[in-house]
Amino acid sequence: MTQTNTAANASPHVMIPKPDELDLDLYQAIARQGEICMQRCSSCSLHTHPPRYYCPACASPQFTFAPVSGLGVVYSYTVSHMSVEPAWQPLVPFLTLVVELQEGPRIVATARNFDISSVKIGMPVRVITEAKGTDFAIFWAEPQ
Repeated sequence: MTQTNTAANASPHVMIPKPDELDLDLYQAIARQGEICMQRCSSCSLHTHPPRYYCPACASPQFTFAPVSGLGVVYSYTVSHMSVEPAWQPLVPFLTLVVELQEGPRIVATARNFDISSVKIGMPVRVITEAKGTDFAIFWAEPQ
């Protein structure tokens, strides 16, 4: 039997996290732009995630939150067959992916529109965002 990821059209986030500091800046940029953004060093152009006050490559404190392609590959994944979070319980089984973006950083995203049995390391995916107000966004990964 093939299991299909049931998170396809669901957004189970009933309680929205309240990020602070640089995380808040990142999510606000995503909500404002309407697309995935990553921190980008203004000196050496390195993209990083999670956000940092200084570039890990050149130590510059100058950066922006710039849109990125959202294209990447599955670096790692897990299938959750149970959840203690009530909002997620009707959606099991669901996939959580670590995606390595073309721009370099790795991010965690919930998979949707996946056949669970077809997920492979190195599989091409596209990460999109779903804004939850002006201060938070969810990362979704879909097959490319």
